[in-house]
Amino acid sequence: MASTTLMPLDPALSPQRVARVLTISANLLPSEIVSARRARRSRTWVALALLVVVGLLASWYLWADNQVRTANQDLGLVTGQAAALQKSQTRYQDVVDVQNETAAIAKELKTLLANDLPWAALLDTLRNTGADSGITVTGISALLADAVSAKNATETLPSKTGASNVGAVTITGLGPDKPSVAKYVDALGQLSIVANPYLTNATKGDTSWQFSVTVDVTSTTRCGRFTTKCKTSGGN
Repeated sequence: MASTTLMPLDPALSPQRVARVLTISANLLPSEIVSARRARRSRTWVALALLVVVGLLASWYLWADNQVRTANQDLGLVTGQAAALQKSQTRYQDVVDVQNETAAIAKELKTLLANDLPWAALLDTLRNTGADSGITVTGISALLADAVSAKNATETLPSKTGASNVGAVTITGLGPDKPSVAKYVDALGQLSIVANPYLTNATKGDTSWQFSVTVDVTSTTRCGRFTTKCKTSGGN
């Protein structure tokens, strides 16, 4: 029969110290294996990044290609509509021709009527100017100046506005007295459509004074439908 001998415990080794595990660790892997693992992880991340970039580029290419196709379809549709409209214009060619002819006629009239002079408005202005003075205009005779002679004339007096003279008008009428006639002559001098009023004759009658006045017609009177718009007032 075997016997067991109990040895006394070393007082320096308590049960708690005997059961304690020492916290000692060591990495025994070779550095080559660690570097290889790190390289594999790096290659994996690079590959994933490349896949993401390629996926984004592919998505952008598909979107751009779709946009180009849509634009080409719209362009084809608009081109077809334009061709159809151009083809349909032949039905209205007569209207287009009339519009072109109207524009050409208006241009020619503008050239032909560049020196148009509204005599009705001018005569009304000469009559109405003497109303405040008690003047009654009994006759008006007008004469347009020749374009060449008017341009080369040196004896014609200038107007107050500096406009050239394009003709002359002789006005005959009746006034209650000499101051009224003089007032009418002064009123004519205030107009811009005529210039240089000059009393050529004044004769006393039984009940009134007979007179005649000459005035120059200035270029400011020129107006018309196809040139400078006329003033609706008919005044100066």
